[in-house]
Amino acid sequence: MLVTLAIVAALGGMLLPALSRARARGKQAACASNLCQIGIAAKLYINDYGVYPPAWVSSEARWMDLLKGVISKKSEVFLCPSDTQRLAVAWDPEIHLSYGLNCFNFGGNATCFWYGVRPENVRRPSATIFAADCTPGKYYCGGGGVFAEPVVDVAYRHTGKMFCALFCDGHAETRSRTTRDDWDASR
Repeated sequence: MLVTLAIVAALGGMLLPALSRARARGKQAACASNLCQIGIAAKLYINDYGVYPPAWVSSEARWMDLLKGVISKKSEVFLCPSDTQRLAVAWDPEIHLSYGLNCFNFGGNATCFWYGVRPENVRRPSATIFAADCTPGKYYCGGGGVFAEPVVDVAYRHTGKMFCALFCDGHAETRSRTTRDDWDASR
């Protein structure tokens, strides 16, 4: 009986790390799926208004408020499963947010998502980040015209210090590093 228990314990010891890695990958995949859903909602917004939703509209409305016709502000879509803090945003305690818009301003207001960018002004939609895992409780990442790694307010919360990013064409990827070009809609 002791031999059987020892074998079961050894097998359990080998399986637990594998299960932990599988759980982390599942959370990462769910995060990328959330971002893709946000991307679909943003495309619907673009179809209606001709611009990407701006990061800031007023002291009581941000980009996720503009998408609430498609995604409820209480939706789990705005939460990364790996975000353990799950903080509400300051202006609305019903919105718990794990993602932020790219607010780098390299090419002026016409290509800064803070203001709402026309799709034709994004030169490389499949290579330009629109939104990413963000510091809990914030609604934008990057910001300004200075790029540095790690990117300001990006939450590298996935295994291997990685983050999920939504690109302007609607696809999502997991990244550990980026370049200025990944954030610059004007190039």
